[in-house]
Amino acid sequence: MATPTADPSIDQVRERAVDMLTQVQEAGLRFAGSVAESWTAALQNVPGAGAVTGKGAAAGVPGLPRTPFEAVDRFYDTGVQILEAQRSVAHQVLEAVAPALPTSVRATSTPRR
Repeated sequence: MATPTADPSIDQVRERAVDMLTQVQEAGLRFAGSVAESWTAALQNVPGAGAVTGKGAAAGVPGLPRTPFEAVDRFYDTGVQILEAQRSVAHQVLEAVAPALPTSVRATSTPRR
């Protein structure tokens, strides 16, 4: 039978969550690397596969990322822009409903920018 333990603090829960996410991300990276190597090997002699492998005519297509690093940067930059837009809308909603909120909530809430 398990011995009773104290409830974990919010910091302990946060630390466990971050550790778990780190482990999941590492496993995902290993898996993605393995898949990329497999696909590259399988497609290296397939005509027209340059878009997948980053070699050939498709590699110079204007507007497409030139490197995997550029693709990652574009992806995350877009994500940041989306999150900033969502934060802005959430603040606007709070401002719109502020008259209906209790005074104590309005007095202690300040937007983080």
